Amino acid sequence: MSIKLKTDNLSPSLGNDFRNDLVDNFSEIEKEINNLDSTNSGDKITKEELNKKLDKLKNDFIKDNEALKERINRILLGTDIESIDIVVNRILKEKGVID
Repeated sequence: MSIKLKTDNLSPSLGNDFRNDLVDNFSEIEKEINNLDSTNSGDKITKEELNKKLDKLKNDFIKDNEALKERINRILLGTDIESIDIVVNRILKEKGVID
C-alpha cells in the first residue's frame, strides 16, 4: 500500500485549503481501507466453521493429553522402554562405562 497523504505543510489557519486537504486525506484512507476489506473478503469464515476448527483442536489436545498420561504411567511403572534406555545410558556415561 503506497499512498501519499497531505500531511506536510498544512495551512496554519482553518481555511478552505486546510479543510480540503483533510477531506482528501480521509478519502485516501477510506479508499485504502475499502481495498483491504475487498481483498480479504475470501478469508472470512462463519461462526460454525470456526467452532468446528476449535472443536477439532480441542479433540487433538485431549488425545495428546491422554497419550501423555499413558506415557507417564508407563514411566512410573518402569515399563517405558524409551525412557529406560535414556536413563540407563545416562547412568553408564556418568559411571564411565560408555562414552
